[in-house]
Amino acid sequence: MTLKLRQVTVAFGFAVGLLFGAYAIRGIEWADVRGQIASASPVAVVIAVALTLGSAYVRALRWRLLFGGRSVRTSRLFLVENAALGLNNVSPVRLLDEPAIMTMLTLRDGIPGPLVVATLVMSRMQDLALTLLFAVVSIALEPTLSARVIPALVTGTAFIVLFVGLLNLGRLARRSSLVRRIPGIHNYREAVETLLARKRMLMTTVLLTGTYWLMLGPMAYILAQGMEVELSLLQATMLIFGAIFFATAVPGLPGALGTFEVAVVELAGIWGVAPALA
Repeated sequence: MTLKLRQVTVAFGFAVGLLFGAYAIRGIEWADVRGQIASASPVAVVIAVALTLGSAYVRALRWRLLFGGRSVRTSRLFLVENAALGLNNVSPVRLLDEPAIMTMLTLRDGIPGPLVVATLVMSRMQDLALTLLFAVVSIALEPTLSARVIPALVTGTAFIVLFVGLLNLGRLARRSSLVRRIPGIHNYREAVETLLARKRMLMTTVLLTGTYWLMLGPMAYILAQGMEVELSLLQATMLIFGAIFFATAVPGLPGALGTFEVAVVELAGIWGVAPALA
């Protein structure tokens, strides 16, 4: 990415984040916000943090299984993935995690790059597939969500198509001389084929994907109850899924400031939660 393009991208991310942030806090009484935060249950906050960390550890366990027999510890992958997410959080356009992961695992841990890419593609596809499935269920159970969820469905489906294409890139290399020129494409194809051949492992990772995502629902519910936000477990799960998907898919300020807040305010508003409380 050239310097000029990078500058334009960063400026665009900041502009989008500021626009959404301003929309999210319009008309809010900050005294109410401070009061709600001050009255939050410390126990609920601690439990919510523990569930978030537990969810991240299950995600790392899922990732380790995708590496097969490679001697890489779950704790190491936990640190690598969260370090990469931290870099993403200070970037207006969140595209730093994969390059950071590649650098850490190939240089520090000696894992072949094609294998790292194959596991990342498989992980992202599982995440998107589960998110889309939950979005469909959400629309069925809460029809009022349809206007807000359908754009996410369209975006998610586009990403699924992209990841399916990436998984089949190695097969395409057999027919296209242009694709065959991609460095490491042969090793990448072998890594993908090895993953797809391990059906039991794939099923286990799908179950772990559902586990770590669904752990975020109780996290959001407990935090909401600790701040006297009247949401059911299903609603809290819909809220956190939607906010995370929107905040990671849309450029914004570092830390997803603005994009995350506008998603929470808009979704919570469906169930009558006041913007200041949201």
